[in-house]
Amino acid sequence: MQTYSVSPPPYSDLSAIARVDPAALGGPLSRSVRSHPSHERAALASALDDGLMPDEVAGILAGRRVAEAFPVRWGESPAAYASRAVSEMFVAYLQ
Repeated sequence: MQTYSVSPPPYSDLSAIARVDPAALGGPLSRSVRSHPSHERAALASALDDGLMPDEVAGILAGRRVAEAFPVRWGESPAAYASRAVSEMFVAYLQ
């Protein structure tokens, strides 16, 4: 029987990663069945480009991966997902 790791990656050092390379915010993603690394990297880079600070993103995600907090829809491209996920991040931030 094959098992998969589903533990979330550490986002506590999000600000240090953002200073180096915003595209690297995807970090070490676990290779679970529902892993969407390109979608998550696109959403995190877009969130920073749109004005969210790394610590705000970390607070919104609360230790979860982006795709866990904002699930990827079937057939959604990374660019479309990034746009929708960032919109949902802003809504979550304002609540």
